[in-house]
Amino acid sequence: MSCGLLYEDVFHEHVAPGYHPERPERLDAARDGLDAAGVLEGAVRIPGRAAEPAELEIVHDPAYLEETLRALGSHEGYLDPDTFFSTDTRRAALEAAGGGIDLMTAVHERRADWGFALVRPPGHHATWHRAAGFCIFNNIAVATANLIASGAARRVAIVDWDVHHGNGTQDQFWDRPDVLFCSMHQWPHFPGSGLSHEIGGEPARGRTINFPFPAGSADADFLAALDEVIIPVIDAFQPDHIAISAGFDAHRRDPLAGLELSSRCYGEMARKIAAAARRHCGGRLTCFLEGGYDLVALTESINEVARALSEEPGEPLPRTGIASLPGRSVIEKTLTCIRSSWPGIL
Repeated sequence: MSCGLLYEDVFHEHVAPGYHPERPERLDAARDGLDAAGVLEGAVRIPGRAAEPAELEIVHDPAYLEETLRALGSHEGYLDPDTFFSTDTRRAALEAAGGGIDLMTAVHERRADWGFALVRPPGHHATWHRAAGFCIFNNIAVATANLIASGAARRVAIVDWDVHHGNGTQDQFWDRPDVLFCSMHQWPHFPGSGLSHEIGGEPARGRTINFPFPAGSADADFLAALDEVIIPVIDAFQPDHIAISAGFDAHRRDPLAGLELSSRCYGEMARKIAAAARRHCGGRLTCFLEGGYDLVALTESINEVARALSEEPGEPLPRTGIASLPGRSVIEKTLTCIRSSWPGIL
């Protein structure tokens, strides 16, 4: 099965003034993971290209874009205390967003079986009007909103397994019933959002689903949330495309958080989501790199994901293990909050 790949040298040129965990070496580690899985040689390369203003304005305030692009024209600095930029950041951020649109379109049109956007800067913390958490433009939201606006897709499901809640993506689609956003993340932790009662605005109640897992949560907790809630809701939602905010900082080796996922867990999550994509949208599934700051964990985890997505269709793996008591409490609280939005499903 062919992988659509968005990867450009300019993504390495987004460089912090000093040491920063969101560093160019992350892309080398990610590529190593894809290479070890054997998907690079036959990959369908999707070139990066600068997103047009109208493509960005679909999820970002024009005033924010004007101010940010003006700032990115200077040498280096910070857009907020965490989000740096350098001389080549403007080009990298624009090409990540524009290339992400083209990658998702290529997968949707079946020019590739599945896609992976190995991009920097990441995106899921960027909101309508501000940069945050290393993110400048919300790559996955830009691609999703443009795919729907083009008429190619009517409904898109986004699964975010980054250790940090995808607050920007949640905000972008809070009132949109045509986008399902599901996030499993650590709480309390940056950015402080993503509680179980955050389930979407009035026009889209239950289209936002959050699992704020405590530190120490591990594979069985994430897999239980998938099996018991996220996959059944995806089955009911029947998306035309599934996108994954693929952060790997919930890994037990990652230095920035306190969850305990294994590399193998990422492969199992990808396999379960891919099975849902085959059931509802011809396998259309696109991953966007978000966090992940231990290079060994990043290589191992992306290798597992790529192997899972490259397999021929088969029976989904059974859930491994039993959710912890704290994890079970989170799942039950989330179920209580969204059950009325999905009658007969949960």
